[in-house]
Amino acid sequence: MPAAPRAFTIVGALALLAACGGGGGGENGKGGSGGAGQGGTAIVGILGNVQSFNPVTNTASTVQDIERYMLFTPLIQFDEKFQPRPYLAQSWTMDGDTGVTLKLRNDVKWHDGQPVTAEDVKFTFDLAKNPKATSGLVGSVYLTQVRSATVVDPYTIRFAFTNPHGQALEDFWWSPLPKHILGNVPPEQLTQHPFNQKPVGSGPFKFGEFRPTQSLVLEANPTFPAALGGRPKLDRVVFRMIPEATTLVTELLNGTADVIGWTLLPDQAAQVKSQQGNGFRLSNFPSREFYYVGWNNEREPFRDANVRRALGMAINKPQMIQGLLRGFGSPAHGVIPPWSPMYTNLSQADRYDPAAAKQLLAQAGWRDTNGDGIVEKNGRPLRFTLLTNSENQLRKDVAAFVQQQLKQVGADAQVRTIEFQTMLQQHKSREYDAVITGWVLDTFRVDPVALFSCAEAQKKGSPNRTGYCNPQLDQLMQTGMRTNDPAQGKQTWAQFSQLLHQEQPMTTLFWIDDMAGIGRRIQNVQMDPRSKLVSVASWTKGR
Repeated sequence: MPAAPRAFTIVGALALLAACGGGGGGENGKGGSGGAGQGGTAIVGILGNVQSFNPVTNTASTVQDIERYMLFTPLIQFDEKFQPRPYLAQSWTMDGDTGVTLKLRNDVKWHDGQPVTAEDVKFTFDLAKNPKATSGLVGSVYLTQVRSATVVDPYTIRFAFTNPHGQALEDFWWSPLPKHILGNVPPEQLTQHPFNQKPVGSGPFKFGEFRPTQSLVLEANPTFPAALGGRPKLDRVVFRMIPEATTLVTELLNGTADVIGWTLLPDQAAQVKSQQGNGFRLSNFPSREFYYVGWNNEREPFRDANVRRALGMAINKPQMIQGLLRGFGSPAHGVIPPWSPMYTNLSQADRYDPAAAKQLLAQAGWRDTNGDGIVEKNGRPLRFTLLTNSENQLRKDVAAFVQQQLKQVGADAQVRTIEFQTMLQQHKSREYDAVITGWVLDTFRVDPVALFSCAEAQKKGSPNRTGYCNPQLDQLMQTGMRTNDPAQGKQTWAQFSQLLHQEQPMTTLFWIDDMAGIGRRIQNVQMDPRSKLVSVASWTKGR
């Protein structure tokens, strides 16, 4: 991650508000939104920095939320049950299991007045598939099973799949770029183009101003189609970049921020919750992020699934959640979240049992023969380095907890903390023993192929950072990915989850809650696993 930005002073924040016109004029209905309780400015405090606003090259989840719900118009959105619903694509027709044809709305315009057409969609697709564009989440997550795009007419486009697969519509939770602005830009130059920091979007909010490491100002788009929600209730939203989680809470309680998050830590969440009687609100909900211990399956002793499973049994997940997360989380018994219809409850199989862990280690040949408290096999102690990143206090706390738990079953995990990018590089290249880190699901579909497939295990730097390969698991994943029958899918993914638990190439620890603080004067703020910004166009600001 980039260096921490400098926080605004309160005086600076008030000066920015004045410059943005965020005073009483908008809040009393004279700010252009045409009604009491509308208009005004919301200040959103975010932890860290944002840098680029290009859906094709972006890899940051915070920016992705801003793109999906504010600046741009994705082809689809999701409803409250996480099912695809029309958005830029007003309808679709499945072409058997070979592809899908999308019919686009004809009333969505770029913020410079040009219409959004199928040509923009195809241009974006081709760009995201081009390796020279160093594609971010669109190419690496959403289009891996989409082969080609063909323009049928100005508002119709057909996509062909590489192979039959279920949950196909989830491939299109991304936003097109304006071809008339970026069409002549060489793909290899896209990451340096000025558009990335001064984007022309098509969503309910327009770009206003960007001050790197300090603030981003987005303004209401008065011409956004009424069928998609129309003009937002607020006049503008200002994102302020703040380097410290404790400062985030101070800004909320002082009234200089209306919403804080991205990412609120458990201690800060508990502080906000303690102020709920004073008009503040904590929004916490299941997230798409799980923490885990990654075992390097290419190194001893982690080549042995019995060792991996035994170490997993030695970790008390509920105690970790209560002690370190303040209860803001739930145990992870695999990589399918509890809110997914494909979830299988493995809490009984995946229970804390240090006695059984010691027994399993002994069966695998690991015994304490010299009485030093560390088990050995063939004269080698069960000692390894447990890596995590130094910037994340929660991960460091989790590493210390895991270290203590594993010590009780005779494993000596030596914690080492390093800078995140260095850790990430070692993790990607499998130059580690074990690691504490997290993984965020980019979609609502079940798609663990990148994490566990044999094909990915053979690639350098792939998401399969454990190096795990099991043809039986591969077959289950392929079957699950291709079926459109919910009952068959649930059965297949249950078998997948059970086998993954037995093999345990990684030990999943917990699903951490997503958390945000909401101030006294901001209303209509609803949040869920889709995004903290899912209702941003409906936010209102009171006195």
